[in-house]
Amino acid sequence: MKYIIDSDDVIGYTPKYAMLFGDGYMIQPLEDLEELNSDYINEHYGSLQDDAYQRGLDDAWEAARKIIEMTSPPYWEVFNEYKEDLFGKISAAEAIAKLKAYEEKQKADDEIKVGDEVKTQGGIIFVVTKVTVGNLLVGLTNDGSHCIFEMDRVVKTGRYFDIDKIFKEMKEEDFPDF
Repeated sequence: MKYIIDSDDVIGYTPKYAMLFGDGYMIQPLEDLEELNSDYINEHYGSLQDDAYQRGLDDAWEAARKIIEMTSPPYWEVFNEYKEDLFGKISAAEAIAKLKAYEEKQKADDEIKVGDEVKTQGGIIFVVTKVTVGNLLVGLTNDGSHCIFEMDRVVKTGRYFDIDKIFKEMKEEDFPDF
């Protein structure tokens, strides 16, 4: 096993030995330890560096592609810069972070939750009252009918009703014993 040690932080350090603590302790001559330097990293971790560099290039290229393909409303919401000016004003890392935040927000907005009004492929509109573990949606239509549909068979209408508030009020009621 090899250890990388910052000699200023080693307890028991002397000019010739380092005392290492773990499940016990051991005294190791410093001459037996390898110095962490760029040569060591290139020799032992060169392929990791190459892979990380390539991943960075791929991520930057993918971000650039997404930026170019974005249409006006979402583009301006994310960047608020003309596309011609954007690449000179922010780094690839900043662009990737902004795109990731936007995509996560979109995903959260697309998620169906209790209170969302949804419409089935057959045109039935209902308010979700429960989302089950198996991604079934339980809900009520505007005439009070009860329905259950698979999540992938509905789309959100954009309307929301605070059903959780009603459920909370129901739980808080102090009913007399019968």
